[in-house]
Amino acid sequence: MKLSQLAVRFAVTPFGAAFDRFCVRHLGESPVSMIFAHSEGVDYNAPLLLTTRGRKSGEKRTVVLPYFSAGKGWIAIVGSRGGLPTDPHWARNLKADPAATIFLRRREVAVEAKLAEGSERQMLWESITARAPVYLTDQKRADGHREIPVFVLSARDGSSLRL
Repeated sequence: MKLSQLAVRFAVTPFGAAFDRFCVRHLGESPVSMIFAHSEGVDYNAPLLLTTRGRKSGEKRTVVLPYFSAGKGWIAIVGSRGGLPTDPHWARNLKADPAATIFLRRREVAVEAKLAEGSERQMLWESITARAPVYLTDQKRADGHREIPVFVLSARDGSSLRL
């Protein structure tokens, strides 16, 4: 079993997910993402914490996600879920309620999410997959089920989220 597979298995356990969130919040880095990137031979991409409101429960849900530049002081996140047939819960939560918060570079920022579509999505997808080709594999797995969503996040106060 590859080290990246072990990292993912650890990250999906309650303890592993909590540990990874703790590291991102207090150290600004994700050990799970580092292991995954190193094992897969891709560049490590610093993560953020995304907190959404559960579309059914109404409770806050926080996940660790890599992020990418989307221009104009915005950032993009990708709902790959490893290419599984359904979107990740956080993506479904954002579709139901685009108001969220992120914890980025050790500061909390209220954001508004917008699902990228059409040419905007295509431009972002090309830029993101050039940096993180693992998403191309995920999209192949998801083909026939869904198009992997790309969300653009902007600060609700209008400030820049520049990388």
